[in-house]
Amino acid sequence: MSIALSEDQRALAQSVRDYILRAEPLIEARECLDKPTNELPSGWSTFAELGWLGVHLPEEYGGAGFGLPELTVIVEELGAAMAPGPLLPTVWASAVIAAAGTSEQQEALIPGLIDGTVVATVGISTTATLSGSTVELTAPVEMLCAATADILLVSIGEDVVVLRREQVQVTDSPTLDPTRTVSAVTTNGRVDAVAVLAGAGAHAVSIGRTLAAAEAAGVITAATKLAVEYAKDRFAFGRAIGSFQSVKHILANMLVDREMSTAAAWDAAQAASDNEDQSSLAAAVAVVTALPAAMRVTQKCIQIHGGIGYTWEHDAHLYLRRAGALNAAFSPVLARADIADATAAGIRRESTIELPAEADEYREQAREFVKNAAAAPADQLRRLLVDSGYAVPHWPAPWGRGAGAVEQLVLEEELSTVDLPQYGIGEWVLLTVVGHGTAEQHERFVDASLMGTVKWCQLFSEPGAGSDAAGITTKARRVDGGWIVNGQKTWTSGGVTSTHGMATVRTDPEARKHKGITMMLIDMAAPGVQVRPIKQITGDSHFSEVFLDDVFVPDADVLGDVNGGWGVARSALGNERVTIGRERLGLGVTYSIHDLFTVVRTTNSGMDDAVADLVAEDLSLRALTTRIAEMAVLGAGPGPEGAVLKLVGSEHGQRLADAGLLLSGFLPSDSESKKPVHHSFLEVRFQTIAGGTSEILRNQIGELILGLPREPALA
Repeated sequence: MSIALSEDQRALAQSVRDYILRAEPLIEARECLDKPTNELPSGWSTFAELGWLGVHLPEEYGGAGFGLPELTVIVEELGAAMAPGPLLPTVWASAVIAAAGTSEQQEALIPGLIDGTVVATVGISTTATLSGSTVELTAPVEMLCAATADILLVSIGEDVVVLRREQVQVTDSPTLDPTRTVSAVTTNGRVDAVAVLAGAGAHAVSIGRTLAAAEAAGVITAATKLAVEYAKDRFAFGRAIGSFQSVKHILANMLVDREMSTAAAWDAAQAASDNEDQSSLAAAVAVVTALPAAMRVTQKCIQIHGGIGYTWEHDAHLYLRRAGALNAAFSPVLARADIADATAAGIRRESTIELPAEADEYREQAREFVKNAAAAPADQLRRLLVDSGYAVPHWPAPWGRGAGAVEQLVLEEELSTVDLPQYGIGEWVLLTVVGHGTAEQHERFVDASLMGTVKWCQLFSEPGAGSDAAGITTKARRVDGGWIVNGQKTWTSGGVTSTHGMATVRTDPEARKHKGITMMLIDMAAPGVQVRPIKQITGDSHFSEVFLDDVFVPDADVLGDVNGGWGVARSALGNERVTIGRERLGLGVTYSIHDLFTVVRTTNSGMDDAVADLVAEDLSLRALTTRIAEMAVLGAGPGPEGAVLKLVGSEHGQRLADAGLLLSGFLPSDSESKKPVHHSFLEVRFQTIAGGTSEILRNQIGELILGLPREPALA
């Protein structure tokens, strides 16, 4: 998924791709390998003609009047194409001037940057001095494409100065990425700045980081595509290398890096119009997320290609060079320190979703319901919720409201003070009953379940088949009026407290693995059903093993068609994926990242960077959830984000618990706060097992999203 979300942004992205197909900038990038140049790329005038240099700039100066979100769309696409030249530093400079310059400064500087007659760059100096408008670069400042630039912006403390090319000395530096040169810039003593952009220092840093992250996202996308295509076409040991699980998992991780980096860069672009605290934090998170990811992905791209990827003629090393150069220029190390400082200062990322006008009607209805609910007796609240459809608003009528994405987001806000029923696994089980059940089953189960008198568990997993949901040995034989079921289920969450279970049962042992399965609704109090709690590593017993010994299941409790249960099971698993993917991040952890930072900053733990990485991962995941909601509002179909959210979210919870355990060593020996830390450390191990193991999810990402071939079936 690219940064572009809205229809206009997608059209803009497509226009850039159309240009790339015509101009083939990768060819020009390869020429730079043999002959680095400070000349403008051949497409520079076209960039200006197409309006790309001014898409983010005010219309009064000839720009398109959009903003950083649209600019990052262009930067991402050109990054994927390895377009050479000074576009990134030039639009970085113009964005800083637009954000912090006076109207006079903008009028003087922006028009030339829009029409391409002026090239610019930006540098960050920690040693330069500024007195009034007099500047001295006392130590060299490394800047991208400085030898090509007509004006140079230098961030000095809180301000940014603008210098002309003739006021500075430019010395070419060794460059890893010859498609975009690097130079050391100095002044010969003190010079008078063309302009001083007061208070622009923070803008310079955050805008630069945002654009770098967007370009890194493009590099990741291109390198992932290159590796996936090769893994599909390259055969070894009699099969495509992409069918090997070890290769498949590498490629799945590359896709995860792509989605996380895209989300972080997108969020930073959205935050550009927020206050300084918000934009700075989001931009730092984007750099810490996307730039190291670009390094990982481009390195693995070469690894997947093997020897051919290590050759000069192959394109893989161009992406590695760009990724490395971005990391050197925009320092995730410094960004990580900024995240740590911001978190310690109590700054939290705040994000909202802009909803269409129809949201107002939903909001008014919800507020009226909340008012009535507050006046009703407490024991009538659930009845009100169920009858109004607010208990499960996304369900179809008559049980829910058929609420689309917009209404669901409104209700998330407006019903936050209402004690909503939590159905857990029962929600997706019951939704499967709604989708596949008969009218009689609806009448018997739905209202009673919504009211809480019927509680559900899932009876899928078996001792010999965990994530392999089709590996079913529980059997049923036909008898008058129904079926006799024998078998064993395990890892059944809520088995002790459930009144009913939805079970996969093999009704045709001669059929192929995914055939001959029937879905049945089992009364957990029926003769022959025995539930035994399983003690977990925490000492708790949230799941059980269930024995089914000659259990009679009437025909009326068969869900869907006989021998058609695999289709029912797949829809149930789909419901589960959506539900689990929407759970709060760090589930199973009893403390927050901010609690960790309190310990970090009050002890000599040395874990600032480690916890800052957790903050970056947490905020990138939250950006991903926001993008999912935005896409739903826009009516876009589901993408890979949900699978990534489940996979990374579960592993994030474990990393959070691991960090808590390490920090607990700095707490007083008699501290009661150590107990929940220890419990969380143990409990989160289930996160990468429940709902499909992380390994199975990586297989699914590889096969269902990336289109990699499946493992050959064993003979």
